[in-house]
Amino acid sequence: MKTIYFLIILLLSLQSYPIYAEQHHPLAKLWEVDDTEVPNLLERERTLIAIDKNLSSILEQDDFISSFGGTYIDIFENHIVVNTVDSSKVDDLLALPQIKPNEDFLSFKEANNSMSLLKSNFEQILHQADLIRPPLVVIYTDMVDNNNVIYVPNITSYTEFLDATKPFDPIVIEINPSASQNLAQSRRNINLIEVKVLGGDGLHNDQAGMCSAGFWVIDIDEQGNGQKDFYIITAGHCYEPGVWTHQPWGYNGPPLLIGTMVFNSSNYDFGVIFLEGKDVVPTFIIRNDEADQYKELIITGGESVSSHDVHICKSGYKTHFTCANVFGVNGILVTLDGKISYDLIISGLRSDVGDSGGPVLSFQDLHSVVVHGIHTNGAGIAQSIDKIFNELNKHYKNLTLYLG
Repeated sequence: MKTIYFLIILLLSLQSYPIYAEQHHPLAKLWEVDDTEVPNLLERERTLIAIDKNLSSILEQDDFISSFGGTYIDIFENHIVVNTVDSSKVDDLLALPQIKPNEDFLSFKEANNSMSLLKSNFEQILHQADLIRPPLVVIYTDMVDNNNVIYVPNITSYTEFLDATKPFDPIVIEINPSASQNLAQSRRNINLIEVKVLGGDGLHNDQAGMCSAGFWVIDIDEQGNGQKDFYIITAGHCYEPGVWTHQPWGYNGPPLLIGTMVFNSSNYDFGVIFLEGKDVVPTFIIRNDEADQYKELIITGGESVSSHDVHICKSGYKTHFTCANVFGVNGILVTLDGKISYDLIISGLRSDVGDSGGPVLSFQDLHSVVVHGIHTNGAGIAQSIDKIFNELNKHYKNLTLYLG
């Protein structure tokens, strides 16, 4: 009788137990795992990225560049996939003292295209893009597919460019770079005397419309008098004369002055807005309002993306917080007016008009992030943070990522 009673209680408890894993954290949704698995997978990804940085530099050397075709990370299998064209070179690679300790993290996969061939074909495709200037075309190298990829808005309208690049055997994908995405709710305390401007918040200009705040940077006076000037990094194509105001997610109240765009790069898609308003304050926080927890993510640093198929996220005014995987880190975009943008991060991030300029980032733990750049285009395109700061130092002034 006791056994039957126990079984009844057990069945009732099982009926009340959730069938589906709880997926509140953005990475739990991206990876389709329970929230409790995210910390371990993040730690695993960071370990693999560190190994991959060292491995990738070795595979670029003359001894290996024609034998291997790049790498990408598989966090679920806990290994780095090494695209392998000449398997006879595997033992030579594993014999290296820098590689031997991490041998168990490497998985060698048969591939057709070596890194030297991929780079050569990429340069040839880029040359044709430079000659023809096909608008809204995106080009990058995808290590998972072991090939170069071309995005075009409409295949039939790009026959000249596609015919010219056919000898270099790229993968051609028809994609709409400005597909509309979801909207969501937000929060804001309008009773504050000073309002925090977070990465991903909306920026409004009467002529440009809506863009998004990327991240704050600071110019510390070198004369030592303690003066600090603050600036917001956003997308350069957002530039229009006039002032920019703060427009958080879902807020329809009176606008608060931020300032004017004082620098707009001619080489890369980013601009700099100088903080002039007295009612808003800088932060080192990214907005993530849709989450049940960790609604404000702390920026702990900034660095470029080095590995393929790792996670990347963005915060923006229109589609808010989304995450995806990195497809390529050497992206090229031909803009509508024929200008070519270089050194772009290509990913599967969802976005829409108004998200331009928002920060792209990756998690270090559940609530802290590293910034990788800013979102610039609806096809999951971002401008890398290292290019932004290099350009600032050369052509404007020496600004630093604001970390509090």
